[in-house]
Amino acid sequence: MSSDTLRLVHLYPEQLGVSGDRGNVTALVERARRAGIESEVLEYRVGDAVPTVADVVLVGHGPLSGVRAVSEDAQRLRDALEGFAASGVPVVGVGGGMELLSHGVQTTEGETVAGIGFLPGTVRRGAPRRTNYFQVTTEHLGDTLTLFGFEDHAAHVELDADAEAFATVVHGGGNGDGRSEGIRRGASFGTQLKGPLLPLNPALSDRLLRAALTRRSISYHPSAAHAKLDEYAAASQRVIRDNLERSFKAM
Repeated sequence: MSSDTLRLVHLYPEQLGVSGDRGNVTALVERARRAGIESEVLEYRVGDAVPTVADVVLVGHGPLSGVRAVSEDAQRLRDALEGFAASGVPVVGVGGGMELLSHGVQTTEGETVAGIGFLPGTVRRGAPRRTNYFQVTTEHLGDTLTLFGFEDHAAHVELDADAEAFATVVHGGGNGDGRSEGIRRGASFGTQLKGPLLPLNPALSDRLLRAALTRRSISYHPSAAHAKLDEYAAASQRVIRDNLERSFKAM
């Protein structure tokens, strides 16, 4: 492995990867490759040795059963994630991945599914289900950025008293208060934005790559080699923008 290799850790890819979230890994690997940077992807599964090095940690979406299935094992990761965050490593959770990274999930039956407690918020199931295109703005790791995706969940997110949301809702449900979306902690965040998130929002991918690599004094610069990827994303964003008022029936 080269000293300039991007090191990605993908947590629980089977249980928490049902919304095309491997695409988030692929997006970072491919954008790094086009900038001349190699990548190494470590897929962490229940019972594996706890990762000791990472530049980015990704946790995808999955059902509550998936979160429940990995909850006990995930407690082993707390110290590692805290160490990564202290060194500026972005940790990103989408949907069920955000739930796992939070304090936990409170279900409609009164059960509490323990989270890792890495992100400062709690998820409460039982909200009216939102199944729609989704638009937010965020200042995560830079100036204001507009993000697009798809929202499909029935949850409220309650932030800790001193916590910040990841984004502000332009169109969609978000955390349930009509304004905030997701949870932010330093370079890390959790969100309900699916799509998958990073292929659909290349500017956010670039911010994560810069944050991950700058801490190791590795330069990352998008170039003409990224143009076709950006064109695909822009076309997808236009479709979402044109259909923001459309709603879908949950399966």
